[in-house]
Amino acid sequence: MLLSQGSEYALRIAAYLALCGKAGRFSSREVAEATHVPPHYSSKILRKLVSAGILSAVRGKGGGFIVARAPSQIRFRDILDAVGAELSPRHCVFGLAECGSKNPCLLHYRWKAFNEIFQKWANDTTLADVMHDVDVETMLGKYRRMRENLSREK
Repeated sequence: MLLSQGSEYALRIAAYLALCGKAGRFSSREVAEATHVPPHYSSKILRKLVSAGILSAVRGKGGGFIVARAPSQIRFRDILDAVGAELSPRHCVFGLAECGSKNPCLLHYRWKAFNEIFQKWANDTTLADVMHDVDVETMLGKYRRMRENLSREK
């Protein structure tokens, strides 16, 4: 797996809240349900994203989570850093104790090229880019219906 499960969950949660934008604040439970993230993971990730300034939270009635900055100012790297993702593996993927340009392993140059592409993706991709990839109104409608169903279940 390229990213840890927690990293994938963090990207899901941040993308969902960016999509919902000004639709209001969302509870931890609502976020977990909408993103298919187990509630115990969702709570931990939400706290980390708030600590990193990616999300803001308000406690109590009418409280919940929203993005703290414009989606164009939240890079995937910011999200991944917030949850402690290791974006630059410092170990040799082939298992050598010392691996580098002077002593490369069999996979060194291909792994290095891949890592550079991955770094560029993490640095250059923002939550605003995600919004350009989908029909926002259709997605909002889907999540609005899900939220209404959750409210009825209470």
